[in-house]
Amino acid sequence: MNSFGENLSRYSLFSSSKEWIRQLLLDIQQAKRYIYIETFRFVDDEVGQGVAEKLIQKAQEGVEVKMVVDSWGTRKTALFTKMEAAGISVRFFKKIVISLLLFTKNHERNHRKIVVIDDEISYIGSANFSKYSFRWRESVLRIYGEIGTIFKDIFLDSFKNYKKKLKSREYYKTINYKEFKIIREAPSIRHQETRKYFNSLIKNAQKSITIITPYFLPGKTIRSNLVKVAKKGVRTQVIIPQKSDVVVVDYMRNFLLGSLHKNGVKIYFFQPGNIHAKLILVDNKLFSIGSSNFDYRSFRYMYEINLSGENSEIVALVADYIDETLEQCAKFDLETWGKRSFWEILVAVILIPFRKLL
Repeated sequence: MNSFGENLSRYSLFSSSKEWIRQLLLDIQQAKRYIYIETFRFVDDEVGQGVAEKLIQKAQEGVEVKMVVDSWGTRKTALFTKMEAAGISVRFFKKIVISLLLFTKNHERNHRKIVVIDDEISYIGSANFSKYSFRWRESVLRIYGEIGTIFKDIFLDSFKNYKKKLKSREYYKTINYKEFKIIREAPSIRHQETRKYFNSLIKNAQKSITIITPYFLPGKTIRSNLVKVAKKGVRTQVIIPQKSDVVVVDYMRNFLLGSLHKNGVKIYFFQPGNIHAKLILVDNKLFSIGSSNFDYRSFRYMYEINLSGENSEIVALVADYIDETLEQCAKFDLETWGKRSFWEILVAVILIPFRKLL
């Protein structure tokens, strides 16, 4: 192994894009063989340009650089032309199409966010490459170890099949690797591996469960299970932004919160800005981190990826992250909730029947 791991723990959890991208640039600089990036959004702004500059430098040194970016989340600009001219292979996942199934097909987006370098360094989490989201609170896990070979294979599947719908179960079945599970999601009415897994985490919680998500629109079954475990005495916490970047989703989410609160689910609003993290911690011994939001869109339409397990080092990092986050939160207040504007309630009532499409 080279010097990737020097002066760093085996696992690092970053809460801001500034922190994780700074470390990523250092890792890119150390790369000797390959750099693979799969992401929803890579924007031609000062953040994307800064990363692209380093990638171009490494490509010119002979390092293999490959990227898969989503055609919905990423606009093709001169930056990508420049990267391709330097020898970087960039593939745009499933371009927007005109079809009788216009909505369904175009909603099947690659929302995964992973980076793999030289089989040794892996990143998985919530953050895109964008100045727009640079100040958001994120959750990005850096892993130094052999699991990089697994993430490499996952990336290469996406790179190879970037124009196709990945129907084979080989592309979305859960991977067990040592103490970890890698839960892969592909668009499906039937399977929805992430929804099933998240439901199992909720139902099996014995003492506590904390969920952090920017977009909280769970279906009836998940809401019911949250209430059931809360009523059994499990400390059930949901941390969401006071205001996300999608106002109509906030309106619909808020419509559901009163009932959850009345039934024992503790709701916390992150105050400083948007929290874009996607984390779960169960009984202070099992974690989940990745790209999936807590909504039907992620469960049904998106290609997602999440890492879960009982690794004590990562659990401690997630627990500290949650404690730090709660210090910046306000508790849900039923009286304030009851004073929502007529307009907000009306929009929510109109849109909730269509929430599976948003």
